Parts: sequence; C-alpha cells; structure tokens
Amino acid sequence: MGKKLNTMDPRKVLWTVIGTNVSVYLLWQYSISTYKTFGDDSWLAFMVKNFMSSPASLEQGRIHTLLTSAFSHKSLDHLGVNMLVLYTMGQGVIEAVGASRFLLLYAGAGVTASLAAIAYRKYIKPKLEKGYGKPISDNKNFLGSLGASGSVTGITTFYACAFPRATFLVFFVIPMPAIAVVGLFASYDIYKASTLSNSIIDSAGHIGGAAYGVGYWFLRVKPMLKTGRWRF
Repeated sequence: MGKKLNTMDPRKVLWTVIGTNVSVYLLWQYSISTYKTFGDDSWLAFMVKNFMSSPASLEQGRIHTLLTSAFSHKSLDHLGVNMLVLYTMGQGVIEAVGASRFLLLYAGAGVTASLAAIAYRKYIKPKLEKGYGKPISDNKNFLGSLGASGSVTGITTFYACAFPRATFLVFFVIPMPAIAVVGLFASYDIYKASTLSNSIIDSAGHIGGAAYGVGYWFLRVKPMLKTGRWRF
C-alpha cells in the first residue's frame, strides 16, 4: 500500500489533504448556519464532540479527536494561512520522503500537537498560573483546540531540518534560512506558552508539532540516510 501510494502524483496527495481540511471547514459553517437559522444545535454538537481536542474529549474516550482536530478549522483566515503554508511546503516534503511518510508526518505531528496542548492545559498551565499568582483556569469552560497548525509546524520543522539552508520568506517578504525561521517561531511559541500571554493561538500545540517534526528527522530519516537504508 505504501509503495503504491508513493507512486502517486505529489500534487494529488497534497490537494487531497487540503480538500479534507476545506470539507471539514464547510461542515463547521453548515453546523453554525443551521444553529443560527433554525436553532438546531445537533450538527454543531457533533462537530464539537468529534473535531475538537480537549482534556474532556480525551477523558470521555474520544481519542479520534487527537487526529480529526488536525483537519478542523472554524474560521476562514485560520484555514487560509494553514493551507497556504501547507501548499508551499508540502509538495517538497512529499517529493523528498514519499506520500506515505508525508501523511504519517502530518498525522503524527497533529496527534502530538493535540497531546501537547492537552498536557499544557491540564498540567503545565495551572502550575504556571499558580506561580504567577493568577486564578487557576477551569478546563470545564474550555471547548478545545482545532486546526492544522500543529501538523503544518511539524512539516515545516522537518523541512528545515532536512534543508536548513533553504530560504523561507518571513511574512512572505523577509528572506531567512529555514532553520533560523523555525527556531525563531519555536522560541516565540515557548515564550507565549511560558508567560501565559493571552492569545487564541495554541502555542503548546505548535511546540508539540515542531517536536514531532524534529524527532521524525533525527530519529527516523537521518539514521536511515546514514546507513543507506532509505527506501520508498
């Protein structure tokens, strides 16, 4: 199955992933519209239960949300940014490692990002709040996290490790080495998470996705390249 998948046109694989994200976004819009127009919250409840990851979803056994949330966006700007970065970086990663490993990288980074966000929200953030003398957050009022940001961060981090001298355009304008850009954004996410800066951005999820991308390069790909065992 993996060999057959790796013979596919990289663009088809990439557009399939993007199309899945767009489809889930449209489901969100349908569910929100149905609730606002008819007062029917059944679709909205379904989306919240199955396409958002949170401490509650994990405790209630909805393990699939660790992955499905990585295809889930409620806002068009969130979807647009993630899909633009994925389109920009994705085809190069597919051509480098093959479609099957690209999909594993996307899924693995997404799941790791979800777990990192949940662990941060449940264990790390309360300790930081206590240390800063702030009120402890109540997870019961937290709906959850969603979006492909963790997966995309994992892919961009992997790309930067594999091709550190490649040029990224920061804010699509400023050219910088890939490894420097990834390090800059990782430092920013660590700062945001550690200082409890108010933001809708899931910095902990970004860190988890980046960690998976780094781990996949150094623990999986690089050792195989050194021994000449890298095969599709």
